[in-house]
Amino acid sequence: MAPRKPENERKVTTFRPFGRIASHVDPMVLYTFLGLLIISIVLLAFQLDNKQDCANTEILLSHKQHADSKTYIVGEVITFEAKDSVTHNSSYVWEFGDSSARQTGFQVRHAYMKAGSYVATLKSGKCSWTKEIIVVMGITDTPVSSGADIFPVITGPDEAFVGRKVTFTNNTPGATSWNWRLLQNNAETHSGSSVSYVFSSVGERILTLIVNGDTSHMVQKRVTVYPAIKESGGGGPIIADPWPGPPRADTPAAKPAEPPKPKVPAIADEEFLHLLKQVPLKQRNASDFAQFLCGNLDVRVLLNDKQTDNFSHFCARIHGKKRFKIEKVNLVKDPNGCVTEIRILYDKKVLGIF
Repeated sequence: MAPRKPENERKVTTFRPFGRIASHVDPMVLYTFLGLLIISIVLLAFQLDNKQDCANTEILLSHKQHADSKTYIVGEVITFEAKDSVTHNSSYVWEFGDSSARQTGFQVRHAYMKAGSYVATLKSGKCSWTKEIIVVMGITDTPVSSGADIFPVITGPDEAFVGRKVTFTNNTPGATSWNWRLLQNNAETHSGSSVSYVFSSVGERILTLIVNGDTSHMVQKRVTVYPAIKESGGGGPIIADPWPGPPRADTPAAKPAEPPKPKVPAIADEEFLHLLKQVPLKQRNASDFAQFLCGNLDVRVLLNDKQTDNFSHFCARIHGKKRFKIEKVNLVKDPNGCVTEIRILYDKKVLGIF
């Protein structure tokens, strides 16, 4: 027979956290779950603390011409400003909806070269804002100025060669400040009455000038950059010497003047890029570019400075490939304006295209 327990003996129960759960679940699994829960709470708190408020910013537009109008005219310089009620964010990126180069900063300037409806987009971090802009050819009810508008003049060559320095100047009377800028990605702004450039690649460049901060009278100059000229052993360019003697008796009669060649429509690199981006969307094909290529659809295409192709075959390869993103185009033209070579840079992240 078992001995009787003393009357003052009490049953002591120890407390074990999650005792019942631990009796059915491996303790390591339980502790792992608790650790992941704590990490998730910390990450959620960090994200909430760094959440960007997109409601504090808006896009403001201003211009000197036609200040009372809600529309803008072709070529008119528009000032875009990101109005932030908290602080100016240096990471603002602007896209103007016309295939032109992006610009950065809380205040930028841009002019549309064609009439239409555009959507300007401002991006900063995870936030994005848009603004619709209507551009027309002209405004009939514009008050006539008492004096004639005087636009500054850019003095300089229309053509340049790779590796050769070219200089552009302005001599506007009364000018005290100058703002020079190339319309391309990451272009810097220069001051002074003159500016010099050394271009590293062929193509067409557009140089802009604003004098005395008057954006309503911004002017542009197109400069065509050709390949570098080969030099002779003496260091100077090769120049053919004319025949020094008098005309010979057997000089053949002058040939009749050739009929003028058909004029090729002028097109800038940015405009060609805008049209080429429509090929992957099945909105255009190679034949739509014949007028700029003077009918030669087999001109050489250089892809990302590594691969080569002809233009008609390249268009056939990207036709309908909506994921194919073209970032930049440089055109090489002959003296008649015909495109003879096309340099194309595309997004290398897109797979399955080439």
